[in-house]
Amino acid sequence: MMSPGRRWERPVRLAAASVLALTGLLPAPSAGQPPGNQTFGFLDISEELRSSSVLGPWIRNDAFSEHPVHKVESLDLESEQDLSRLREIAQGVADSFETLMIRTLERDVALLDGRGGTRVLPYNGRRRHLGRGVKGRILEAGETLTIEIVEPYGRQTDTFFREREWLVRWTDLEPRGLPPFQVDTVYERPGPLDLESPVTDPPAAIRILPPERGYGELLSGRVEIQTLIIDPRIVEVEFSLDGERIRRVRKRPFRTRIRLADPPRQQELGVVAYDRNGEYLGRDDFPLNQVDRPFAARIAAIRSVPVGGNAAIRVAASLSLPRGATLERVEFYRSNLLVEAVRHFGREAAAGAARTIQVEALVDGALPDDFIRVVAKLTDGREREDAQLLQGSEFQSEIDIQLVQFQVLVTDRDGNPVSGLSPGDFEIRENGRSRPAVDLHTAYDVPLVLGLAVDSSDSMLPTWSRLKFIARSFLETAVTPGDRAFLVDFDHTVRLVQPLTEDEPLLSDRLDYLIPMGGTALNDGLLFSLLQYRGEPGRRALVVITDGADQHSRSRPEQSSEFAERLGLPIYFIELDNSRAGDPGVAVLRRNRERLQRIAEATGGRLFHLELHGDTRWWGEPIEQVFARIEEDLRRQHVLTYYTDQPPGALVEPEIRVTRRGLKLRSAVPLPGID
Repeated sequence: MMSPGRRWERPVRLAAASVLALTGLLPAPSAGQPPGNQTFGFLDISEELRSSSVLGPWIRNDAFSEHPVHKVESLDLESEQDLSRLREIAQGVADSFETLMIRTLERDVALLDGRGGTRVLPYNGRRRHLGRGVKGRILEAGETLTIEIVEPYGRQTDTFFREREWLVRWTDLEPRGLPPFQVDTVYERPGPLDLESPVTDPPAAIRILPPERGYGELLSGRVEIQTLIIDPRIVEVEFSLDGERIRRVRKRPFRTRIRLADPPRQQELGVVAYDRNGEYLGRDDFPLNQVDRPFAARIAAIRSVPVGGNAAIRVAASLSLPRGATLERVEFYRSNLLVEAVRHFGREAAAGAARTIQVEALVDGALPDDFIRVVAKLTDGREREDAQLLQGSEFQSEIDIQLVQFQVLVTDRDGNPVSGLSPGDFEIRENGRSRPAVDLHTAYDVPLVLGLAVDSSDSMLPTWSRLKFIARSFLETAVTPGDRAFLVDFDHTVRLVQPLTEDEPLLSDRLDYLIPMGGTALNDGLLFSLLQYRGEPGRRALVVITDGADQHSRSRPEQSSEFAERLGLPIYFIELDNSRAGDPGVAVLRRNRERLQRIAEATGGRLFHLELHGDTRWWGEPIEQVFARIEEDLRRQHVLTYYTDQPPGALVEPEIRVTRRGLKLRSAVPLPGID
């Protein structure tokens, strides 16, 4: 060990350096040739270290690193007892060296290892007591970082320096009463840490939270408008309606009340964000009362009419056309005989806003035991049909068709999701009147919209490699053909890493662009993820992976909770707990866990709490089981449909229950139109 103040010359270390040199990736240093004339000493070199390339998250490259246990076994020790004790020390080194985070604080350097252990040492080179007889100090800080840790059981010196894209760590271990040994470790980044050219688009500065409304309800009168602030520089927000400025708000949480048109109509809400100098930071727009409905066909009226002295019937079909859809033709059948195919509908059939249209046809020669079938087809190939027996089918009037859809999850007494259900297993009542279930779609019939939100704060680093592997496996199995998913990551801010896509390989690749570095903005991450769904049709679910309480959110905790419960889609929280009894943050984590539990229960999701306690090797199997449980829930989701006679824009609040004994309706979430 060199003494303070003496010029340090980096010795030749053959293991990691020579291996990389042979592959052409890392030039081996020459003996006695230090990279830069760094010296030991108690200098205030904090600014040099703040810009050092050794900072940030790192993951061990096992192919180029020495394994500490193998290094110990190569020492050719005669004492089996010494070898056994050294193996134990070496295994602890191997576990803690798996990942590394180096950060600068105000006057300190912090190192987080692969077992969750943290060393915080001052820049000025003075020794710091770290507890339990452990002392540490920084011997060199700059482009090269050297630290010394002295414990009752021995001393460890680590030197960190960059060679191209790699971080090299030279470790000298001097266990008390045992032979010393050296270990060379090579690290790589956990993803492409290129802040100048990020793979994702810059995060939105501000987002509008959709105003609260019931299923199918149109908004009018005074409505509260809330925002999610993502850019911390925002000090002023301008609200507008249909392009006309309403007011500017200069106080957090930047919300206001706006009077909407009465009677309700489609309107456009806008917000623009500014910094303290009045400079533009970003905007968001949100359509209000944009009516859409699922594609549906229903026989609305059957009437007897005289035609040339003979009896005939006139059939009226009511068709619900989604926004942007174009009707191609409507076919009318008497039993299995095609009677008429209507192809001309006027302007109503062209692509445009969501609407309901009526199409009629004359059917003659019908017998009492015949049935009438109507098949509607869109130009994009989608089809819907309805059938009705003629016997007792005289309808009094035409109806405005509205198909209502709910995502339901049914469990048994043990809380396990069940399948094999039918429409007859459900009772639906609306305004006290019974409504028959039209259909019950399984998960294989209705595509899934899945969100995955990952906490990428630096405390996630010890579990990062395994977590990414398992998350990738989950996406491969959960996102089947026709499904779509998006990826959000959050630390002290939030980012949409991948918008909604059916490309599962692209999603898996995007996981590699998540870098565990920064704080935790859990509330903002949850709220931002929920905003990605907006009007997306299909089954929906959100999986959130985090390891701690919120520290950096700009939204209020109740904002994310209220919006999650209002939106109602099932949210699955996976909490990775590294805390130990007596840690100062345990009480905060417990309160956070209770809040996440309430959100999960209110939305029909689950909270999975996994205790890690610093040992990252054992938890792979439990989290695989967690993902398997979530995947099973998603496969057992159903979509229940029925018709309502409520007029468009009216609130629809059905009561739904399961009639089969021993089963429980765990969640019933209203859905946008499923095409």
